[in-house]
This record gives sequence, structure tokens and C-alpha cells, in this order.
Amino acid sequence: MDKKEWLILNFTLPKEQSRVRVSVWRKLKKSGAVNIGQSMWILPNMESHLEIFNGISSEIKENNGSSYIANADFIETESSDDVIAAFNNTRNDEYREFIDKCEDFFLEIEKETQKENFTFAELEENEEEYDKLAEWLNKINKRDFFGAFLKNQSEEALQKCKQLLDGFADKVYKVSNNEDFGKDK
Repeated sequence: MDKKEWLILNFTLPKEQSRVRVSVWRKLKKSGAVNIGQSMWILPNMESHLEIFNGISSEIKENNGSSYIANADFIETESSDDVIAAFNNTRNDEYREFIDKCEDFFLEIEKETQKENFTFAELEENEEEYDKLAEWLNKINKRDFFGAFLKNQSEEALQKCKQLLDGFADKVYKVSNNEDFGKDK
């Protein structure tokens, strides 16, 4: 594997700063950073990632903590490979959770179809759930810097959600049109 450059954020916060600690942790997770040591987080070296680390560093310092950002590369290729594996493992965990939620979506569509609950309200609810899933997968994909192996399976699961939703929408439309035409008679 070719040599990668990394940004590393190392910080400390006073113990009583749990609110700040949680805020920093959430921002680091949202950015896609992985923890490689005691309060040491890493991202691939990109300008956008430096901006993220600078923002987090400012928050830490504003709350009486200390923060250091380093530009680094690993002397041993294996270390870089281990970090990439950590990124991929973290993304695959997120993809697994996403796929589980898609399975819930499949079951919901199946349940409503069996009950013949072909109402606009149910369709709207399922569309909102699909939109949440699509947005969530987009967020995970943005953090997937190295192409975790469950990415394709996740995209296929979302595609299946869309197909099931479209099929459900067709049934709602047909039932709605039959009811509307029945009222005219």
C-alpha cells in the first residue's frame, strides 16, 4: 500500500467537562475519525479534515483543555494498514446497523402489505422512513474514506427499500383511485 499522510488530534479536558467531552466525541465520530490511543484521533490528511480538527481543537481550548494537531505518516507500512483497517471496521459496523434498519423497513412494508393498509398516511410514513435511511447512508458513505466492504451491500439494501416503497406506492395509488372512482357512481 502506498504511503498515507494523516492528521492526528490529541487532547485533554478537565474531568468535570463531561458535556464538552461528549460534544467533542460526537463531532469526532461524525467526522469519521477513529481513535488510535488515549484521546488520540486520526483522519486522512485533507484540508476539510484539518478544518474539522481545528474547530474541535478550538472548542477544547475554550473549555480549559489542551489540544494538539499533528501532520504525520507512519514509518511502518503495517501501521498505516492497521489504521485503514480500523477505519473500515468502524464503517462496517455503521453499515451493519444500517442494513439492520433496512431489514426493519422490509418487514414494515411486508406487514402493511399483508394487512392491506394501502393508505396515503402509511405511504407518507414509509417515505419519511426511506428518506431517513437514504440520508443516513449518505452520511456513512461520506465517512467511508477507504471503501469498507459492506458499502455495496448497504447500497443494495437501500435500493431494495426503494423498490419495495415504489411497489407499495403503486398499490396505494390503485386503491385510492378505485375508491375515488367508486365515489363518483
